[in-house]
Amino acid sequence: MVLARAPLVAGVQMWLPLLALALAAGCADTPSQQPQHHCSSACPDLAPVARLRFQFEAPTGNGEFSYGPASPPSAAPTPGSQVFLSALGSLDPEGAAIRTFWNAQDPAGRYLTLEPRPDALQTSFTAPQVGTYTITLQLTELSRLEQTTQTRLILLVAPQPCATDGFSAPCAQELLVEGGTFLMGSPDAAGFESEYPQHTVTLDSFWLDQYEVTVGRFRRFVDAFQPSNLSAGQGAHPALPDSGWRDEWALTLPETPAEFDFAIAECGGTWTATPEANEARPISCITWFEALAFCAAEGKRLPTEAEWEYAASGGSEQRTYPWGDEPPSVEHAVFGCRFDGEATCTDADLPVAGSLAAGVGRFGQFDLAGSLWEWTLDAYAPYTTENCDNCALLGDAQAPRVFRGGDFKFDDPASLRASTRYAFLPAFPDPTRGFRCARSTAP
Repeated sequence: MVLARAPLVAGVQMWLPLLALALAAGCADTPSQQPQHHCSSACPDLAPVARLRFQFEAPTGNGEFSYGPASPPSAAPTPGSQVFLSALGSLDPEGAAIRTFWNAQDPAGRYLTLEPRPDALQTSFTAPQVGTYTITLQLTELSRLEQTTQTRLILLVAPQPCATDGFSAPCAQELLVEGGTFLMGSPDAAGFESEYPQHTVTLDSFWLDQYEVTVGRFRRFVDAFQPSNLSAGQGAHPALPDSGWRDEWALTLPETPAEFDFAIAECGGTWTATPEANEARPISCITWFEALAFCAAEGKRLPTEAEWEYAASGGSEQRTYPWGDEPPSVEHAVFGCRFDGEATCTDADLPVAGSLAAGVGRFGQFDLAGSLWEWTLDAYAPYTTENCDNCALLGDAQAPRVFRGGDFKFDDPASLRASTRYAFLPAFPDPTRGFRCARSTAP
């Protein structure tokens, strides 16, 4: 947003000469003291006073800046927030003219673009990612000693609230996806061959996790894990017979929590042996069988491929991406190893779940595009023109299972489309694959 500056500048120009006249009769030891004696050439030339104020809502008046370095807000702004800055109230104690200059640096130390410009009395910038931002206001006298002074604000930008333990509210929260009818897949020549032919699908309403399953949430499952706790039919879709857990699949799972811990750690990814800083990051390196077992243990299930695409495309809105039709950017999705702003791919490129508010889908789910690929219930098969209601392809135990949504490493924006689909063998984990759970509204 470009802020109107003319009235502000004019106001300061009218006010500063009045201050200069008041100080001409004497000089003060501090800017807050009244003059006590007549100024002479021996009077000190006091440094300018920089007063920085800021807020996250566009100001409608000059005085509407609620926060400062000594009085920050109780909640941190989220990625994509616009931060509005004001230098109003800054002055030179002797009433001389001053020059204002701002800079804002992102967590990697890069300078951000300021609007309308860095020397405005009021300016703004957008904080695109999680981390600590540094904003500096510098003032310089335009006469006498041309002294310079500055004040600095350290601003933390945090993700949407998913508790640091990875399982407290709202980390395991599920949101309602209103059922309806949509066209699944892509029109000819508008996507990959696996997305053809486009066909009509009707779905009942269902619940879908707001966040991808986190490390902390999965850890609770591992700590209490016993294969015998799973029974045949758990995790089934009520409209799809034989879609739940099968007893013979127990052979695909570790036998103890210790073996589970070892198996996940051997693959790599976000898992840690003990609770550390990763608890709110999405869990990776989970097989399809393990994902199904987890959801079943929570009284949920894996979403069908159709349900997943319906949620990601905004249902009947037929969005290209969860957020709409605007091409992907680092504000929308965690992809291409771009999140931390560095050229190399590091752990910092996969942040905590729900880090990008601008990428949220129509029904409120985060990270449906980017972050981690997500397992679905379905086995892979080419589409047909047949329309279906609450459908899924179950397949046998070894059939490749579909995963959706792109990941934090893959740098192809096409992978982030709601209709893009890939598949792999269900027993093979990967550091770029995770999942989220669903639940039917009807028993």
